[in-house]
Amino acid sequence: MNNKKTKEIERLVERFFDGETTTEEEARLYKVFRRKRLPNSLERMRPVMEAFSSMSEEKPQRAKTVSIVRRALMGAAAMLALIVGIAIYSNYHEEQSLARIYGGSYVIENGWRIDDLSAIQDDIERVLADSRRIEQHAEHNVIDRAEQDVLDNISDPDMRDEVEKMLNE
Repeated sequence: MNNKKTKEIERLVERFFDGETTTEEEARLYKVFRRKRLPNSLERMRPVMEAFSSMSEEKPQRAKTVSIVRRALMGAAAMLALIVGIAIYSNYHEEQSLARIYGGSYVIENGWRIDDLSAIQDDIERVLADSRRIEQHAEHNVIDRAEQDVLDNISDPDMRDEVEKMLNE
C-alpha cells in the first residue's frame, strides 16, 4: 500500500471514529483491515477495526433462518426435556410418598404375596376407608351406650328428662 493510500485510509479511520462514514466506506475499511500486511501506522488499529467488522457484518439470510430454526428446535427439545423430567420426578415422588405411608404393606391374593405398593394402592386405600367407617360406627355405639348408662343411673325422672334433652341437642 503506497503512502497516498495509507493517508487516505487514516483519514477514513478518523471519520469512522467521528461517526461520519457511510456503510460503503465502513465496508471498505473492514476490507482493508482484513489484509495480511498493513503499514505500521494502520497495524495498531487492526484489533479495533476487526472488532467493529465482526459486529457490523451482516450474515446471509439463510444463516439467520437456520439459526431461528435451530433455536426453535433447541427450545422444543428443552421443553420436552423439562416435561419428561417433571413426569419422572412426579412418578418418583409418588413412589416415595407411597413407601413412606404404606411401607411394609402387602396383600395376599390367591396365595401370592403382592408387595408392589403401586399395584396394591387401591386395595390399601379401600381397607383404610373401611376401617375409618367401622371406627366411626364403633365410636357412635360407644357414645350411645355411655349416654344410656348415664340415663339409666339417674333415678329422678325429671332430672333424667332434662339430661336426655341436653344429650339430644
